[in-house]
Amino acid sequence: MVKLMNSNVITYEQNIPLGVSMAERLLWEVNAEDHQWRHQYIGQMPDFLAKYFSHRYIDIFNRSGRRDANSFLRKTVGQNVLPRLQRVKERYQFSHCVSNINVSGMTPFPFIEQLENMVTYDRKRLLKLAHDISVFISGNYEHYSLRVSQKHASTSVGCKDEAFSRVAKLYRLLAKLTLQCGTHPPYWQRLNHGRKMPSVDQLCAGMLRMMSARWWYFRLKRLRDIQSEHMAIAVGQVQQVASPYVSRQALWEWLEQKRRNREFFKHFDLENEKGERISLAETVVHSNANPAIRRCELMVRMRGFEDIANKMHCVGEFYTITAPAKYHAVQHKGGFVKSWNGATPRDTQRYLCGVWAKVRAALARAGINLFGFRVVEPHHDGTPHWHMVLFMLPEHLQQVRRLLEHYTCQEEQEELQDDEAKKVRFNYRAIDPNKGSATGYIAKYISKNIDGYALEEEKDHETGESLRDMAKSVTAWASRWRIRQFQQIGGAPVSVWRELRRLREVRLSDHKINAVLQAADEGNWAAYTQAQGGPWVSRRDLVIRLSYKNIPFGSPYGEDVQSIQGVTSPFLSHAGFICTRLHQWTIVPKSESTVTSKRIVYKRRIKFSSWSSVNNCTDERGDRRIVGYIDRRIVIAEKSNKLANISAKTTNNSY
Repeated sequence: MVKLMNSNVITYEQNIPLGVSMAERLLWEVNAEDHQWRHQYIGQMPDFLAKYFSHRYIDIFNRSGRRDANSFLRKTVGQNVLPRLQRVKERYQFSHCVSNINVSGMTPFPFIEQLENMVTYDRKRLLKLAHDISVFISGNYEHYSLRVSQKHASTSVGCKDEAFSRVAKLYRLLAKLTLQCGTHPPYWQRLNHGRKMPSVDQLCAGMLRMMSARWWYFRLKRLRDIQSEHMAIAVGQVQQVASPYVSRQALWEWLEQKRRNREFFKHFDLENEKGERISLAETVVHSNANPAIRRCELMVRMRGFEDIANKMHCVGEFYTITAPAKYHAVQHKGGFVKSWNGATPRDTQRYLCGVWAKVRAALARAGINLFGFRVVEPHHDGTPHWHMVLFMLPEHLQQVRRLLEHYTCQEEQEELQDDEAKKVRFNYRAIDPNKGSATGYIAKYISKNIDGYALEEEKDHETGESLRDMAKSVTAWASRWRIRQFQQIGGAPVSVWRELRRLREVRLSDHKINAVLQAADEGNWAAYTQAQGGPWVSRRDLVIRLSYKNIPFGSPYGEDVQSIQGVTSPFLSHAGFICTRLHQWTIVPKSESTVTSKRIVYKRRIKFSSWSSVNNCTDERGDRRIVGYIDRRIVIAEKSNKLANISAKTTNNSY
């Protein structure tokens, strides 16, 4: 091993074993004698986790000596950290054989070792693995399709049932390979357990996805991100004293992705069918992707609900719901929770959604209606909990409170021996108009979970830090675990509201439709909700709802796409719908004259349509149309390889 000391002197570090990780190298420089003994602790965890404990070891070694440093590894890491880490690792095991998958002649899956080490892969290595898997799946497709076609050579192609059987058999062969990567193939659940069987075209689209390097990249990246963050939670690197809400690595990746997104927006425009262009960056700034706009819209909706509640003489309460202790990884004051069951924040969110589903069913049986908002935010260890502001009629207040308390305290009741313990699991606070409005109660939680606006002086009770500084970590947490932070309960749909805001001052002859249009144009959420039928309106009774159009073969993989084209109403006399989207926009590179930066250059010989949702149509030749039947399998394979090659070549520009 070579180590440069200065420009003239080069010394060689002898005796350092080959293949030593960076974490172990740090420890070698401090205490080489115990390297072999330390390996049983530090070598059991990925390097991005081990570095944290290496630095802890070095601090203790320099402060208290070798004995205390080794005791730290033996007790803290060996007895506490490693068992928790092993529990998490068991959830992400890959195997060469999946249960109920025994196919004679099936090609052994050659990527198990790479998948087991995937948590340490950077973006380039992950892209290469995705490309290799897609090529492997494509090769097996050609092999299996030849076998299937030879076996059914005498069968008539005109029989739909026989054609479906042949496509389904080929699909299952590819799906069994995909299952070994720890991911479910497209349409797999629907094919095996769904009420409605997928069509032949959908199965072909599923096979095309399984042969796409792009599809594999995002699936593998998702698996890697979840696994790495789950491991960080297990070893205590997500907590108040380390990194609140989300690990440092996840926060850095989120910030880096935001930076790359901004760079991407600078170099692309939106172009419609007339050739008109607008800046993609400006469009994003003026959309709901802008945190400030998102926050303002939420506040407008919350204030509108409060105005409705005042007019209807409803009362409101503020509720906080928390999961049992077994869903929490780290105690608030520090130290591991011994009863932790290895749950991820997404598992905890699923549990809370189940509790709320029971409450909603009980409310429906009792004939109780309510409306309001729910905010999801994390504890310091990443475990989610809920805050809700709900409005209801005064006579229903006590029953709603009892139902919420009953179902939230139904599990692990032995933890709830006193009132203080119950308040941790479920707490309520009556909204006193003399002390503040309902919107004021939830405004801080909305701001904290978006951009921290106007919270510079406020302290986070979880971490003690500024709420504004913690907003990025909270948003990164929600992005990593794909947890919906804000949920409207009751009321008219916001998607219709946003479409109507596009129409500006359009007015029609029907007064019911006009009332909705006018309220949306004025930005009056209370009037909009009332005009749509009130806060307890059902979807089938809405005055105005969304109108969709079906785009055959609209996705890059050939599936039909449902795209919003406008709004419709049962009160419209002539037209079927009101068009709110007059143009079809596609993401295109900026012209050479408008590009000022030379650091990023986008060159494509093939005009490749955008993968974004703003592209609502296929090209004129229908090149993306997927062949529907097995006898045209060669076209599918060629298309898949073409997509995989384009994805691999343009990776650095597209992702």
